Amino acid sequence: MPPYTQRATHCFALNGDIFNPRVNGLNEACATYQNAIRNANLYGPTYFSEILEQIVSLAEHEKVSQYK
Repeated sequence: MPPYTQRATHCFALNGDIFNPRVNGLNEACATYQNAIRNANLYGPTYFSEILEQIVSLAEHEKVSQYK
């Protein structure tokens, strides 16, 4: 998967757009994942540490409101 074409990576843009990898909401995330899984070559075990580190980094910069 781009941008890494010569090695395996466990953190890549499921929507295929490395410059704008975000999706909106759980439904879009699930649909994007289902599409990506049909187009990806899976190999070996899956390690979640890379993607979890990326998620934590993004979440740390989001503003949180306690108002309902």
